[in-house]
Amino acid sequence: MGLRLRVVLVQLGFFAGLFGLWQVASRQGWVDAEFLPAPSDIAIVMLGLLRSSVFLANAGDTALRVFAAFAIGAPAGLLAGVLLAESRTGGRAATALFNLVLAVPQSIFLPIFILVLGLGFTQKVLYGLTHVFFVVAVSTAAAVREVPPSLVAAAQSFGASRGRIFRDIHLPAMAPQLVAGLRLGLIFDIIGILLAEMYGAQSGLGIMIFHWGEAYQVSQLLAGTMLISCATVLINETMRIWEARVGIWRHAR
Repeated sequence: MGLRLRVVLVQLGFFAGLFGLWQVASRQGWVDAEFLPAPSDIAIVMLGLLRSSVFLANAGDTALRVFAAFAIGAPAGLLAGVLLAESRTGGRAATALFNLVLAVPQSIFLPIFILVLGLGFTQKVLYGLTHVFFVVAVSTAAAVREVPPSLVAAAQSFGASRGRIFRDIHLPAMAPQLVAGLRLGLIFDIIGILLAEMYGAQSGLGIMIFHWGEAYQVSQLLAGTMLISCATVLINETMRIWEARVGIWRHAR
């Protein structure tokens, strides 16, 4: 049995035990079922949400905002990261500034976005974009700097063009870290969009979660949270598989 399979089985066993204990605790009255409904009851609510046109419409609105922010922020972050890495003095100063921005909780800037841009589509996309841009830019800059200069010098000595050097040396060496940056950027993008929706929106999963919490609809709240969590985990694991494939050369050395 491979190590990866053992890890997966341990993880599945942990979650099975956790949900089993939760089920028993709720059914036996160890916890208040109104405060913590049984997983079986939440599963029924989850299925109902997946058949609800209202929930699916709100999920579509959230997905559109996430995609729009990522489609703009990811390419901009990639370009900025390359420029940061190519410029030694200015790039290092800007990278330090970007790291400083990442160290500050971006949620504190949300009221400013609302004050300037209102509560519409543009505000949420730009807020999500900031979560993508800085993560991708810093990861890209780090990826570019990790390319071995000796390989580039050797290729140049054999007359390789700049385009071929980028294609055959830079891109394969950078790819795993680039994909990792995109993966993290997308996760932060989802978090940013949901937060912006919770703070004020006409539609979206964030505002639905917020309303369920305010109305003390615990089953809907937990079911919606689990559906979002499952979708996010699926996206993360899909991109992690992509990251492992583009970095397979590391394990072949």
